[in-house]
Amino acid sequence: MAGDKFSRSVSMQCSTCGGTQFERETDAGPFRCVGCDRMFTREELIRENGEVIDNEVGEMAADVGQWARDELRNSLRKAFSGSKHIKFK
Repeated sequence: MAGDKFSRSVSMQCSTCGGTQFERETDAGPFRCVGCDRMFTREELIRENGEVIDNEVGEMAADVGQWARDELRNSLRKAFSGSKHIKFK
């Protein structure tokens, strides 16, 4: 596959103040919003940003689908390039 071509990051946003900067003391959390000091668990932060995450996943799915169609078309075109009976538009 195309490796990092489909790698994305999504900025999480605090539902209280709209801030996008968070701090945490350990890898497991909890996360603290720098703007308003509200504490979040990882699950809360993901749940409250679910719509943004879903939109990004949808865009990525469309990109992967287009890439797969293009790759399939190109590989078939290459495989049948010497054939007199098969033509591609």
